[in-house]
Order: sequence, then C-alpha cells, then structure tokens
Amino acid sequence: MEISHLKAFYQVMICGSFSKAAEELYISQPALSRQVASLEKELGLQLITRQNRQVVLTDAGRRLLTYAEKIISLNNEAKKEMLELKDLTIGDLTLGASTTIANYLLPPIMALYKQKNPGIDIHLKVDNSRQIEEMVCEGKVDIGLVAGEDHANGLYYEMFAEDELYLVVPQNHYFIETANITSEQLNQETFLCREEGSDTHLLLEDLFTNFNVTSQKKITLGSTEAIKRSVINNMGVAFLSKCTFEYESQLGLLIPIKKISMKRPLCISYSKSTRLSPAALAFWTLMKKYNVWNLGTNK
Repeated sequence: MEISHLKAFYQVMICGSFSKAAEELYISQPALSRQVASLEKELGLQLITRQNRQVVLTDAGRRLLTYAEKIISLNNEAKKEMLELKDLTIGDLTLGASTTIANYLLPPIMALYKQKNPGIDIHLKVDNSRQIEEMVCEGKVDIGLVAGEDHANGLYYEMFAEDELYLVVPQNHYFIETANITSEQLNQETFLCREEGSDTHLLLEDLFTNFNVTSQKKITLGSTEAIKRSVINNMGVAFLSKCTFEYESQLGLLIPIKKISMKRPLCISYSKSTRLSPAALAFWTLMKKYNVWNLGTNK
C-alpha cells in the first residue's frame, strides 16, 4: 500500500468528507477520490460507502483505519527522528580508540563534542590499535582513533596529530646525567611495556633495532598506568608517549631521556565501504578543527 493512498483514506475519515479532506491535503477532490479508489482496487475491498452525503466505513474500512492510524503515526515519528539525526538533535556515536589516545587525548574532545551536540550519545571502546582497526573493519565502531603506520586494508586513514615517545626513567637514574647512552648500557636495562599488538610495543621493537639492544629484557604490563608506577618504583625503564607522563614529569617522578625518542602519527580511521554518519562526520570535523595537544595536556 502506498502511504499517500493510506493518508488519503485516513484523512477522509478524520474530516468526514472528501471535500474537507482534499482541502487539508492541498489536493483536488477528484485526485483524492482517485487515491482512495486506487487503495480499494489494490485491496479488492470496498472501504467507504456514501449515505446521505456522509462517508461511512465498511467493516474492512474500520479494520484498515486502525492500522492506518498506527502506520501514519509511525511514518511521522520516523520522519521526525531522521530529521533530528540529520540535525544532530539525537543519535549515537560509537568510537574506538587505542589506550593512549582514549585515556590522555580523547576526553576533552569528547567533552567539547558533547557540549556542541548534547543529544548524541557517545560510546567508547578502548583497545590496542590493531584491535581497534579490526573493530572498524567489522563495523563495530563508527570511527577508530589509532597510533602508528601499520594499517589495515579497507580503511581510510587521516593523521590528526603527531606523537613523540621518549625513553622514561625514574628519578636518580644514571641515564639522566649520561651524555651518550650506549647499546651496552641499554642492554642492561629491563624494559616495561604494553602487550603485543599495541603500537608502543611495536615502536619498542624498533628502538631495540635502532640501538642494537639484543638482550631485550621485558616485563609486559596491562596498562600505561601500571608501567608508570613500576618505573617510579625502579622495576625498569619504559618507552612512553609524551602525553602519558606529563604529570609525573612535572613532579620529578619520571624523567624523559630526550636523546632517545621516536615520532609516530596518530590517525583517525573509517571504513571505505560505508559513509560516515552525520554524528561521526561532525566528530571528525571537530578533531580537525582543534589541536588535541592543547586540549589534551596542560601545555
């Protein structure tokens, strides 16, 4: 059944006449009569009879009127909600972010987005970069925010910031006063790191290669916070993003060795096979507009 024919039938019964219904729908009375007749022909049933210049429902018409009210109401609700989605009045946004981005850079951006779009519900999934890319590929998140350059097929990537990682040591570590740190010295250290699949773990492997670290003594910990606490307690050294230890650095608890550093891109990713929703597009526009380092740190 065409919704226009159903609306014509419904309006006739609400108004009680074809002429009044035609005025309400801004169409001619003959056009309205044709729409109702087309509906009756499609169904093979008479819906309306005329008695003493009044329209009267048949049994079939009474039954259809009940459905017509529900269908037209749902149609109006659907149109209203689609317009609200288009205007970002309501909706959902599911983000996926690597641990560093989610914990240290994303909160102020999310707060700003929520301030601008209070009707959008934000859902955040946190994992390492490779897992987030898989979520984007599988359609489990609208947008992925990941670190590094090893990218998945089927995704678009755009860099939104450049991150820098430093070798981080506890206060009073002898590296702080060492002018030239050698491979032999690095080989004596225990490195505290995240799990395989995280971009910081991949960069640590690059660091080992660049500085010819062959011993590769490592302790894998489940979070950046655990790594920082462990470095502070002299369990070893770590290779961390500059945004993760700013507070501890200000307190003098963690010291970055800036002679041993590496840069990496931070990227937003989304599927090549789907279009970004209005809510996701608004988020990406916001990411491009604001400097995440100014929002995400105290610098």
